[in-house]
Amino acid sequence: MLTTKEAAQRLGISPRRVTALIEAGALKAEKFGRSWMIDEAAVQTRLNAAPQPGRPDAKASDGHDRFRYTLMSRTHPVLDFTYNFRTGEATGLEPREGLAFKPLGIGRLDRAPNRYDLAQWIRSRAIPGVRPNLPRALREMAVSSPAALMFESLGLSLSDPYWFKPEGLAVEWVDVNYFDNGYEETLGDLMLDGTVPAGKQGAEDTAAGGRGPAITHSPDTATNGMLGKTWVRRGGTDYLIKGGMGNENREPFNEKLATRLIARLLPTDEFVAYEVVERRGRAYSSCANMVTADTELIPAQDVLTAFAVTEGRDLHGGYRRALAELGVPHGQALIDKMIVVDHLMANFDRHTHNFGLIRNAATLDGYRVAPLFDHGCGFYSRATTAELEARPYSWESHPFREYPSQQLALVEDLSWYDPAALEGFMDDIAGVLGENPEIDERFIAAVQRQTARQINAVNALAAERGIVVAGW
Repeated sequence: MLTTKEAAQRLGISPRRVTALIEAGALKAEKFGRSWMIDEAAVQTRLNAAPQPGRPDAKASDGHDRFRYTLMSRTHPVLDFTYNFRTGEATGLEPREGLAFKPLGIGRLDRAPNRYDLAQWIRSRAIPGVRPNLPRALREMAVSSPAALMFESLGLSLSDPYWFKPEGLAVEWVDVNYFDNGYEETLGDLMLDGTVPAGKQGAEDTAAGGRGPAITHSPDTATNGMLGKTWVRRGGTDYLIKGGMGNENREPFNEKLATRLIARLLPTDEFVAYEVVERRGRAYSSCANMVTADTELIPAQDVLTAFAVTEGRDLHGGYRRALAELGVPHGQALIDKMIVVDHLMANFDRHTHNFGLIRNAATLDGYRVAPLFDHGCGFYSRATTAELEARPYSWESHPFREYPSQQLALVEDLSWYDPAALEGFMDDIAGVLGENPEIDERFIAAVQRQTARQINAVNALAAERGIVVAGW
């Protein structure tokens, strides 16, 4: 990963221009706090794509980098397009009869898709460049980019019904979708711990000019997010297995602890339950898929894109209005619940791909708020013991306000909140975090003290709203 200054030096442009390219979707990057970190491979791709003496531009390409696809939603052809694997560009868009089934995240809801919006959506669908072990996986699979790896699996996912049908390939949804046909699980070892699957030879072992071991039917290739993860099917149920960062590996245990917290406050259909599982001697979180063959998960970012609510504007108000226009029941109440539980666990990573909606994929209606998921960055996952012991810990909240107190103030309804339900939660903290051999009792005690402060903050707000809270 590169800073904006480093990327600017390599590209020979200003840091301001780098930021503009990121915001336009022309450079893949991840935001950490207030700073952008740019995918080094994306910078190199842009350098390679720049016109050079004696080198033809993209329009003069012999076509070896460009292939024609149809974006499909289940059995519905949405649009035809050409994808350039060298530049990441999508061109030659031709709407098809199933255009109404286009993903909500491809441009504004009231406009036809354009090539820039489509290319950005494709990039966001692929494995991000910051994913651990991705370079090793690309080498072993002998593919040039995350997008190329995703297209080898036709862009199929276990979160929605969209896929890329190559021109001239006689294949249908019923033949390839993961819900009915299952999938390969061998890519998971590579993506989680860099282990080459047994019986698979690496790219360096292939014959000269040959390809590496293709993984051609894996939902992992269209599963985004920074942490290592893989899908497995056990007993007919699909589970997402997700890892943590560094030696302390806090995130899987935080997911389990968040489940314990939320289960005290919300009904079971309003959150995804996580457990900790062991794989190759390391702990991972595990949760069942919230999506079925008949539904699709729509990230909040796609909703905001569809309704032209951009960063810098009032995301909270814009998202509320979008949910109202879509007819989402109980939208504001469920946003309130998300804000409260995130405050209780000090979750700093509720970005706009970590919550959203679910709708009927066949009828494009039945919108509802998706169960709460992805809480690994709660419970002070990046804090040191010294930081937690020194003073009340401060974090940058997301997605609606920068300061946690300001975001908590957005909550309108606390009639559902039962302070008594949190009695004994300190024991849950000790029990769950105590399962992690890499953290000590000092850290656990510090988390308990900080969490008590967060509970007090919510209790204070509840008391202001007329909720009876013991001691207030």
